[in-house]
Order: sequence, then C-alpha cells, then structure tokens
Amino acid sequence: MQATPYALVSAGTDVRRGTKRELIRLSRQLERVARESSPPAVAASLQDARFLTERTRAVYAELAAAGAGARLHARGMQAWIAPGVEGVALDDDDPLVDEWVVVVPGASPVVLAATDLGDTGGRDDDRAFTYGVSHDPHVVAGCGRLLGI
Repeated sequence: MQATPYALVSAGTDVRRGTKRELIRLSRQLERVARESSPPAVAASLQDARFLTERTRAVYAELAAAGAGARLHARGMQAWIAPGVEGVALDDDDPLVDEWVVVVPGASPVVLAATDLGDTGGRDDDRAFTYGVSHDPHVVAGCGRLLGI
C-alpha cells in the first residue's frame, strides 16, 4: 500500500467517522492555527479542484503573503492559485484523490487527514469520511513530505 497522509495519521491515532461539514470546521481550526503560528509552510489536499472555494483560496494566499510556502493538491487543480500558492494536479489514480488533508508544520504542528468513504448519496455536506488529527511532529512532518513541503 502506498503511503498517504491518512495512512500515516491513522496508524498512530484514533480515527473517527464524520461528515464533510465536520471536516470543514476542523480545517478552519487548523487554518486559524496556521495564521497564529506562522508556519514555514502549509499544504492541503482537496480531492477535486471544484472544492477550491474563494475562501480557501484567500486563506492560503494570506498564509503565503505572511511567508508560508503554500500548496494545494487536487484532481484538476491549476498550477497557479494565488501569489505564493502552488497548485498540484492529481492524477485520477493518485490515492490523494480520496483524501482530505490539511498539514500545518512548525511550532504548533498539526495534521488533519481523512479518507472519503464513497458515500455519494444525499447532500455533499453530509458525505462520510473517516478522519484523524495528529499533533505528533514526526507524523506531521511525514505528511508534509508527502505533500511536498
């Protein structure tokens, strides 16, 4: 099995089942941590470029302007997102296409890694994931390496 952020996080922490709505809330908390801690870099995997919102674009542009290297991964992602924010296009068979990841290394290291359970019925905000959060600096660094930071 290929190493992915979710595989690294789930190997060392308890995972939970949650919805996309919960992951949005957790992602915003991690983005606040990043704004407050001025990490050297931040990275995320959004599954598909259609999930890149203007809010997310603005948050990562703000982090890049503050000096953090910023990368966003997704299927169909364009190379340029905003000044200082690199987009990385994922192939359809890349395991990251099934993952939702936010990595914030630095003084307050944290990573959120989730895998999509393929629950496509109903509303998109109710889509089911299994996820974990880790503050272990080795796990965060490993996830960061997988996302190129």
